Amino acid sequence: MVAGHQRRLAAPDPRGVSRRFSLEARMKRVSLMTLAAIAVAALALLPLSGAPYWTTFVFSVLIAYVLAQSWDWVAGEMGYINLGHYVFYGIGAYAFSIALTSAAIGSVTVSMVIAVVVVGIAAVLLGLPLFRLRGDYFAFATLALLPLAEVLTNNMSWLTGGADGIVLPVDHVLTVAFWLALALAVLSFITTLAINRARFGFALRGIRNDEEVAEVMGLPLLPTKIKALLLSSLFAGLAGAIQAWQMSYIDAVTVFGLNVALVPIAMALLGGSGLRWGPFVGVVLLAGIQQWLLVNITMLQATVYGAIILLIGRYMPGGMLRAGLLQNIAWLAPLTREHGAFVADRTAGQAAGGAAVAMPLDRIAIEPDAPPLLVCKDVVKAFGGNRALAGVSFSVGPGEILGLVGQNGSGKTTLFNCISRVHALTAGEIRLGGRDLAGLRRDEMAGLGVGRTYQIPRPFGDLTVAENVALSVMLGPRREAPERALAEARSFLAYADLDHRRDVRADTLSLQEKKLLEFARALAVRPRLLLVDEIASGLTPVEVRRFVERIRAVRDDYGITVIWVEHIASALNAAADRIVVLEQGQLIADGPPAAVFSDRRVLASYLGNTAEAMQ
Repeated sequence: MVAGHQRRLAAPDPRGVSRRFSLEARMKRVSLMTLAAIAVAALALLPLSGAPYWTTFVFSVLIAYVLAQSWDWVAGEMGYINLGHYVFYGIGAYAFSIALTSAAIGSVTVSMVIAVVVVGIAAVLLGLPLFRLRGDYFAFATLALLPLAEVLTNNMSWLTGGADGIVLPVDHVLTVAFWLALALAVLSFITTLAINRARFGFALRGIRNDEEVAEVMGLPLLPTKIKALLLSSLFAGLAGAIQAWQMSYIDAVTVFGLNVALVPIAMALLGGSGLRWGPFVGVVLLAGIQQWLLVNITMLQATVYGAIILLIGRYMPGGMLRAGLLQNIAWLAPLTREHGAFVADRTAGQAAGGAAVAMPLDRIAIEPDAPPLLVCKDVVKAFGGNRALAGVSFSVGPGEILGLVGQNGSGKTTLFNCISRVHALTAGEIRLGGRDLAGLRRDEMAGLGVGRTYQIPRPFGDLTVAENVALSVMLGPRREAPERALAEARSFLAYADLDHRRDVRADTLSLQEKKLLEFARALAVRPRLLLVDEIASGLTPVEVRRFVERIRAVRDDYGITVIWVEHIASALNAAADRIVVLEQGQLIADGPPAAVFSDRRVLASYLGNTAEAMQ
């Protein structure tokens, strides 16, 4: 089997492939960078051309792009639809204007620094309660920030000027403001590229797909969410400060009104939220449509504008760049690529090389007289009046394979959730390596060496198979960089017989392939305790035997302790050193497989009265 894997992974000349690919990729990057530099230089000359109308129009497009792109870091990357993103634009505009008109400050530079600080503080203070919400609740809560900010601003006339707004010193600042907006837009795009290639970007996409799984893999959720919101808000706040300076006047309606606040969001959605070029394309198209409507159909502008958005939402729900028609146009293909694709490109040369089936794991030494690795003592977990676990006690020694069986609803998965800290215990204690797990966060469990699969597979659906496993490597104890993590992921995929599927989206896999992906992803955490939840169900007898061999190899070759929940008694009989049986949340048997599977109570409870005792 090892030789087969090596043959499948080998390439005729991996070093040649890698060098050739590297040269081609470098030439493409240089060409794109050259074109981008020329475009930015041309835009920078626009204010000097004596065309104030076009300068003002492009200035507004640049500000809109910054707002749309920074919104997409939270919504497109992390999956949290922040309908109140514009509130940070308004806070930045007001903080800048108040500071600039203050006799004690009056400096543009200092005022912008103050705006950034105020916006950052507001983002952290708002993010802490808001991120206790998810989905529609989060979206509507953020939407409420806009009218709230408008009401507060209108009523705090001693600070904000109330309904009269704030009039700034009238200076001819369009040229400088344009250059600042251009620099901020370029920085927004560069930041997007940096997020795409960084571990932080993959972490955001993990949250977007399944934040509980990402947290169990080692991702600290709240700090990551706050960091994303903070980054997003700072760019929006700077955009507000720059535009307030250029306009020389602000009031609550212009910076907090719903009629303007949702436009950048519509722009990002139009182009394709979550795509590298999506917000840019959406901003250019929608700004152009807006301008044409303003000049030609002023009276029906809002109606036509709304109809266009509705039609695109109906027939291109993922945005224009995700439309099948555009994806088939060769010269538009680079614009339609999903995030992270270029990281896979960079590792393509490495992936072409030979790879061994052995996983890059250090073998855990197993001492004969070592104390138990895991101890569960009087574990109770109640959901209201239902006690899913009622005083369960057992231990697992280092390097042991423990089978955990029981009827559906007996508490097996609940026990896994308690061990991995998805659920807090109602009573009792669980110790890992002598350490009480009470009070630990879910993301700390991966650092302690706990990896797990799920009874119902929960892959990150819009990431590739390789990215799913690589994310475990990135979030695990070693915190590897994306390129190295993607290269390392191949070994885990080969071990699970999934390397040939590494470049497809995880949501296209069959059920059994998803289960194997779960297995590879759990191993990539580098666990000392592996929790395997019904991963062999649905496999053919031959596949079950192969998986039993893998479980044994995980223990024999790497010293990993395994707790395996499974309904296939023959598989557990072949692989497990011990069997623990649960019934209605209580432990009813604990011993060698032969003894447990011949126990009358186990036969009656789990296998049935007519079941044959395992030989």
